Amino acid sequence: MRKKNYFANQLQIKKSLRTEIYEFLKKEIKEEGIKKKSDEELSNLFNSKFDKKVSRKTIAKYRDELKIPSSIKRKWLMLLL
Repeated sequence: MRKKNYFANQLQIKKSLRTEIYEFLKKEIKEEGIKKKSDEELSNLFNSKFDKKVSRKTIAKYRDELKIPSSIKRKWLMLLL
């Protein structure tokens, strides 16, 4: 495989994983009840559902990119409303 094709392939794989994580985060946070899930819990849940290894920091990074507050801030927002 040529080098150019290899890097294009890797970029496509990374993009698809990113979209998987985005969709997962949107769905899980939308379905949360009173108990808000931490980044660690979301990471463990993603790893078990999709059989892929994603760290807590990666979940936090993508959660921030989606402008979703942390579990503590989501809990406070829920209590204020």
